[in-house]
Amino acid sequence: MTRNRMLAPALLFLMSACPLTAQNKALDDAVRLIRGGHFDQALPRLEEAHRLAPRDATIENLLGITETQLNHPDKAATHYRNAIRLAPSQASPHRNLGFNLLAHYYLFLLALATNHDADALEQASHAGQLIENDPDAGAGSIEAEIRMGQVDAATSRIKSMESTNQLTPVREYTIAVLLSQHAFYGQAVGCFKRIALLDPSWENRYNLSLALLYDGQFAEASKLLSTLHNERPSNADALMFLGFAFEMQEKMPEALEAYRSAAVADPTNPDRTLDYTRVLMDTDRYDEAIQFIQSGTTETASSSPIKLRLGAVEMIKGDYPAAREAFNAALAEDPELDAAYVGLAQTYARQGNNAEAIRVLEAARSKSPGRYLLEYYFGLLASRLGREDEAIVSLERAADLEPRSPDPSFELGKIYASKQDWPDARKEFEHVIALNPKLVPAHYQLSQVYSHLGFHAEAKQEAEQAKTLVNTQRDEALRKQREQGASFQRQSSAMPSPMP
Repeated sequence: MTRNRMLAPALLFLMSACPLTAQNKALDDAVRLIRGGHFDQALPRLEEAHRLAPRDATIENLLGITETQLNHPDKAATHYRNAIRLAPSQASPHRNLGFNLLAHYYLFLLALATNHDADALEQASHAGQLIENDPDAGAGSIEAEIRMGQVDAATSRIKSMESTNQLTPVREYTIAVLLSQHAFYGQAVGCFKRIALLDPSWENRYNLSLALLYDGQFAEASKLLSTLHNERPSNADALMFLGFAFEMQEKMPEALEAYRSAAVADPTNPDRTLDYTRVLMDTDRYDEAIQFIQSGTTETASSSPIKLRLGAVEMIKGDYPAAREAFNAALAEDPELDAAYVGLAQTYARQGNNAEAIRVLEAARSKSPGRYLLEYYFGLLASRLGREDEAIVSLERAADLEPRSPDPSFELGKIYASKQDWPDARKEFEHVIALNPKLVPAHYQLSQVYSHLGFHAEAKQEAEQAKTLVNTQRDEALRKQREQGASFQRQSSAMPSPMP
């Protein structure tokens, strides 16, 4: 009995020594392999040692070193942090973790500088607090996230940097412009609001007004632009955008006054006159549009765009000789103005003189071949005159010149249908719908073509689609009618415009 009692402690010692011996052997093997550069072989031996001694800081640190060499930075960082938690006074895990994070930080900067945004964000995710503690790196990360479309991540980082005052107005301005350029207008508004709060200069508030316009906040934009106009009454840009804001709210008298004031404030810019006369035309005030152009209020009456506008207004009024005079005057100034040739041809066509109309377009096409407007309108008129072969050639050429425009293909489909060339008609109308799925006439025409081809199920489907679109568009128009009844500048010379 006494002998058994004496053997028991010895047995317990031997049993506890077995794992320790196994741990030491695995660790010794791992260290030997690490020294020999065989990290892939060292890893399983270290993992075995770690299983036997899970709270050993030295093993955790060696695991971190091995995972680093095997290019597993996340696993390495986890092991270094475990080692620090287990033995905070050991210097090696702190140093190794620092090197690990620093490597990712510099790789992040390198990827950012070489426009590799995806790589930059991947490295940033491993760099820890180094990014958060560097305002330039943080701003760079935000910009990369915006370019990659990761607007939620960018917004979160923006708010974090704002809360710690790491974003200066100049730095945030660059971010706000980038948000606008990528159509993240709501987020851009937030940035411009903070900039204007920190520095309420006229320029910063002007930039905010543009951001509000881009985001569709027309009422708030018009209020701010009205204030800006009162501060700088002769600023034509502010007046023009104020007119746009009023127009979007369908406050047409206010829009007209703002556009008119912009034209007066900037008399040498034809765009101001075009904006004002466009709204006059939209509200059927043609005589006023003509009078404004001819009054000499601005210095642009002699420019070809204004003469072109004058011709359009005169043609709408039905004064075709006056329209021709204006279009010819525009061509005298700019012989390459395709829209003037088209306008001139239309003045004859509207009076039933199709022969003279097509002569104008033939002469223009001969002088300036390969122009979309000339080819398209020649095709329309040739088709009307029964010159279908010529029309097909011209419309096909127009389709090649502007492959995103559905109009030439629609007209080609109509010609082929009139010739009962149903396969070609089908091809053209299907192409039109691919370009513009909401074009009701194309769905209707395609339903007729399918019916002639014997595709009765498809014909029914297209007819129902046409009916659905008609109802949807009618309901949308009624909704807008009911609603009607119910109702970026430089901060310094070094800063770019906020307009996308």
